[in-house]
Amino acid sequence: MKRLYAVPLSLFLASGAAGCSTPEACPAIGWSNSATVVLEGRVDDVAKVQFCADGVCSVTPQPTTAPKSTITPSDGPIAGQAATAAPVTPGTPVRGKPYSPYFGKKVNDRTWQFSATMNAPKGATVRVLNAEGGVLAERDVELTWTRVGGSEQCGGPSKAGPIALSLP
Repeated sequence: MKRLYAVPLSLFLASGAAGCSTPEACPAIGWSNSATVVLEGRVDDVAKVQFCADGVCSVTPQPTTAPKSTITPSDGPIAGQAATAAPVTPGTPVRGKPYSPYFGKKVNDRTWQFSATMNAPKGATVRVLNAEGGVLAERDVELTWTRVGGSEQCGGPSKAGPIALSLP
């Protein structure tokens, strides 16, 4: 008699859970959004452009001459001994330095590209700095993000801009 009730009960539970699944699996687990800043006017004194949102400004990775890896095959663990920690790789956050979800890179003298990892702020401040860190120009902007990948259901990367910034 128990088997007789088990079949309808199983069908009932399976039909109730059928609405929980989605027809599309979301393959992307993360992405970066991007914003483009275009400088207008004289750019001779421009050393850096910053993208600031949510109280944090972008970082611009600096070129390095450090080796990509300092581990050689002879540095491997010795049987019976605990392995030492690997050296810090270039780009690893250092204590005391603030983390930023915004990264900038210079495309050419007039164009800078900023990426925002899984973040699409509604507004930002764009700032142009000279070599001494002095502000040459600054502008508060409202950002409109347009999805350029993924889907409506799963989300995906978006772009904002171009953001024009006039220099004196």
